[in-house]
Amino acid sequence: MPLRNAIDMHARQRPDALAVNMSGARLTYGALHDRIARLHGALSALPGRPRETLRLPEQGRLFALSVGNHAAAATLLATAMSTPHAVELLDPNWPDSLLQQTLVKLTPDAVFCLSRQTALIEAATRLGVPVIRVDTDDFEGFLAAPAPLPWSAPEDIFLVGFTSGTTSRPKAFARARHSWRASLDASREAFALTDRSHTFAPGPLAHGITMYALAETLELGAGFHGIARFDLPGAHRAMAEARRIVAVPTLLGALSHGAPQDQIAEITTAGAKLDPTLLARAKEVFPRARIHEYYGASELGFVSLNTHGRDSSSAPAHSVGRPFPHVELSIRKDGHEVPQGSAGTIFVRGDLAIDGYLWGGRNSGFRREGPWATVGDIGRLNTDGSLSILGREGGMVITSGHNVYPQEVETALAALPGVKGAIVLGRVHPSRGQEIVAIVEGDIEADEIRARLALSLPRYKLPRQIFRTGDWPLTSSGKIARATLQEWLDQEDARLDRLTA
Repeated sequence: MPLRNAIDMHARQRPDALAVNMSGARLTYGALHDRIARLHGALSALPGRPRETLRLPEQGRLFALSVGNHAAAATLLATAMSTPHAVELLDPNWPDSLLQQTLVKLTPDAVFCLSRQTALIEAATRLGVPVIRVDTDDFEGFLAAPAPLPWSAPEDIFLVGFTSGTTSRPKAFARARHSWRASLDASREAFALTDRSHTFAPGPLAHGITMYALAETLELGAGFHGIARFDLPGAHRAMAEARRIVAVPTLLGALSHGAPQDQIAEITTAGAKLDPTLLARAKEVFPRARIHEYYGASELGFVSLNTHGRDSSSAPAHSVGRPFPHVELSIRKDGHEVPQGSAGTIFVRGDLAIDGYLWGGRNSGFRREGPWATVGDIGRLNTDGSLSILGREGGMVITSGHNVYPQEVETALAALPGVKGAIVLGRVHPSRGQEIVAIVEGDIEADEIRARLALSLPRYKLPRQIFRTGDWPLTSSGKIARATLQEWLDQEDARLDRLTA
């Protein structure tokens, strides 16, 4: 069902039911529908700009959003999802220069931001773009009289998203409404969602997993709970009203402490593979919850799913699960499918992928081969139909003539007792070409790591150097920042404790 129809139905049938709670700022479905209608009226009154790279319907306007998890973000995102307008979703953690460059490259019809974002405000003003500071009276003053919500075509664009963080120039993509309508149907089935799936998503709304959780929850008619910024007491208050958690593994790890949370029945996580230690801890803190761990990408949508119950999983622990509902997988090399069990590039066929990048996609992993799409991840289909991730094209380490995919070694490391997390990188070596370097978190010594790994990996895949860290650098979306770790490694940073000579 289009989100416009779902919100309209919930507002008519259950106007007093909670729709959104952002750190105590609460909106019912009736109030949310009214604010969407008023925002639609205000946006429609703005003059539209002609753009070569992005076509919108006649009533549609493009607005840039850079407000983090301010309470207004939920209304603004819901408006893009349910009206002819589209959102250019900027990350407020980007450097000022990057925000300004993006604004020039795709100039919106309005900018919604925070009053402290002076560089962004100045850039928008120079471009003649109206600025609405949501933490002042601007936002309420901008809203117009409610206007009827028109229909939106499935092929209309509603989101301009970006696929990288602060360390490189973002790649911009446009997502059409039909892809998320198909996604919502698939995830409702896969995650067993109902109108009682009140969801707590502690991550930034500027990132895909949290924003999609908002769409899922509103489509169901359940309550969405978020927090302005992560802190454990605030997270526990929000979580008390929820039955479901959606979070990347690092945030799930932060929540997996303290007394058991019996009210949580479902957990959805993505962005990195759950290591066995975190999975076990999450099962203890959330004893009634099924844990849905999916693999996907901003460009592809959902790819595969592994659901963990109390005592068993739907796919082997070393895999990232089996194909998501309505998704087909193919492992291909040089344009041809390889035999089952062989390594190759993972291609996906379904309704969830983007058509391509608006900019920044040159030399990227995303491409299409007919109806199939890929982001360049390398993997294999196992004999039981599950998918294993081995690495990324260009991320392969070639050591002494052997090809080694870091993900395979990381998976083996994560399964060792005492290892709470692991990242594998390649480093230039004068005689081997590259050598394999492991960075781990946990109380385990190098000799034990090597001895245990030798039971499951050939000698050439064993790390030559092992470092320990207790403080992983993270991207703004909560993922481990590999580029930062590579810099620490190259610069012999003291935050990496060498365990080997």
